[in-house]
Amino acid sequence: MNLIHAGRPILAFLSDDPRLRWPACSFPGEHGACFGVPWDPYDQCLAHLEPEERRQALGALSPGAAVDCRGVPFTRELLEELKAAVGNTFGAADFGRAHFLELADFTGVTFNGETFFWCVQFADDALFYDVSFNGEAIFEEAVFEQDGAFEHADFHGSAWFQDTLFASDADFEHARFASGALFSRAQVFGGALFNGVTFTDGIVFVSVQIEETAWFTEATFGRDAVFAGAHFKGDAHFPDTTFTGPLVGPIVCGGVLDLSRAVLTCPIRIRIAAAQVLLEAAQINTALTLDVRYAHIDLLDAVLSQPVAINCHPRPFPFNDSLVSEDPLTGQDPQPSIGMLAGVDVAFLALSGVDLSACLFTGAHHLDQLRFEGHVPFAQPPAPWTRRRTIAEEHHWRALPLPGRRTARTRGWQPGPNHPDPATPPGPKELAATYRQLRKALEDGKNEPGAADFYYGEMEMRRLDQDTPFGERILLNAYWLISGYGLRASRALAALGVAMVLTVVLMMLWGLPNPTPKQTATGTMPAPGSRIHLVIDKSDPTLAGSLSQRWTADRAKDAGHVVLNSVIFRSSDQDLTSAGTWIEMFSRFSEPVLLGLAALAARGRIKR
Repeated sequence: MNLIHAGRPILAFLSDDPRLRWPACSFPGEHGACFGVPWDPYDQCLAHLEPEERRQALGALSPGAAVDCRGVPFTRELLEELKAAVGNTFGAADFGRAHFLELADFTGVTFNGETFFWCVQFADDALFYDVSFNGEAIFEEAVFEQDGAFEHADFHGSAWFQDTLFASDADFEHARFASGALFSRAQVFGGALFNGVTFTDGIVFVSVQIEETAWFTEATFGRDAVFAGAHFKGDAHFPDTTFTGPLVGPIVCGGVLDLSRAVLTCPIRIRIAAAQVLLEAAQINTALTLDVRYAHIDLLDAVLSQPVAINCHPRPFPFNDSLVSEDPLTGQDPQPSIGMLAGVDVAFLALSGVDLSACLFTGAHHLDQLRFEGHVPFAQPPAPWTRRRTIAEEHHWRALPLPGRRTARTRGWQPGPNHPDPATPPGPKELAATYRQLRKALEDGKNEPGAADFYYGEMEMRRLDQDTPFGERILLNAYWLISGYGLRASRALAALGVAMVLTVVLMMLWGLPNPTPKQTATGTMPAPGSRIHLVIDKSDPTLAGSLSQRWTADRAKDAGHVVLNSVIFRSSDQDLTSAGTWIEMFSRFSEPVLLGLAALAARGRIKR
């Protein structure tokens, strides 16, 4: 008999295996021999004893008796008779390779010794509500064709669920594991419910595969929580969970890995490949290293009281000498991203390789202490705006319509996927403060070129803020226009070129005299033997002729000589008209400033 899921056999019914390790029941049966262990002193198993024989066999049992029911095919009626015979209290119990043909209800049963459900097949629901396992509980290679329910079960010894298969839901809500639980290579084709579970001595989820949602709400992990190679095809929820030991990965989750309000108290490193990771209101009271692939991370209101590093892992995680399969996520961008930092004190946060292009920073605390330890992408302005690092809030603000209009404040800007609070959207003042803190964070990290982009954003918000004094806004607009706030060398050089050309034109038209003044000497002829006395004079520079006559190559040459000397604070000693003197004075002031701004911008891009 094969268990079928999705059109394929999963595991053969192990009772059909002729290589059994105990004497088989002599009952021939309709479909072949029964492999149940004979009940002493009979040669048949408990299921195939005659009614009187079964009554005598069960009557000899007392509460707390040990039972050996290996390979026995159980009906619901037979199980109830066995439970009544031992008063719902078993000593050592061995149900290895047993087959429960109908509902297996062990509700309220106590097992005082080792309990074996090794290779058992549950054809119907298996109910272990409020069961106490005072010794080891071994469900290795068991097959649950329907739901397996262990709500409020107490496992005082080790719990072994290696290679166990749950064809439907696995329900362990509010169960307590005192000595560790091993779920290596288990498969759950329904949901996995671990809400309110307590793991005093840790849990091992090695190579576990869960097809649907897994719930660990309000669970408590006392020691190590090992999820090495665990695959969650759907969501995995750990809200309000307490981890007092390391949570080891790698974990692959095709949906949401929810750690909201989780409490972490032991130094920990988590390796996760997931579509989304929720750390909302999580309390991280220990050093945490989060190596992430694919995930969109939400840290809203998280409490970080110890250093937390979030890194982009460049390749699939290694596990057991190979790479972990990322089938649920294949084809997506493996670079993780952060969506929101509102309410987070980021003084302990370090980021590397995490995409912040859609991250909302408004409401975060100590942004000036945020550390960037690797390349961290930010959003870029739309073309043809100047390329620079921007924050998502600026895109939202620029995309808002102007008061009384329907058009966006700035054309081409579009809001990102995350939206600020519509009741209190950040304005230019808040955005300028955010840019200022991020600039300081990069400057403290010796990344001056990166900090320059945030300085540009800060100045933009000051320039566009309607509450900025009018005179200051005029200066900011001029500063932006001629040099991009001292950060755009090309713009400063262009402004310098325009200023020089304009000065040459003005000099040719009104600055250079026409004709050129000539010196004259006057005096009187003295008596013989006396000294000659001469007076040398020069006429005032004047302009003559029409404007068209002043466009000559010689005048252009002279004007260019004046301008080039002005750029380097030198006087050309050229004869100038009154207007030309004023033009030269303005040129000697403005053009060196523009040259200095170009040098400053170039220096800002290469400074370390």
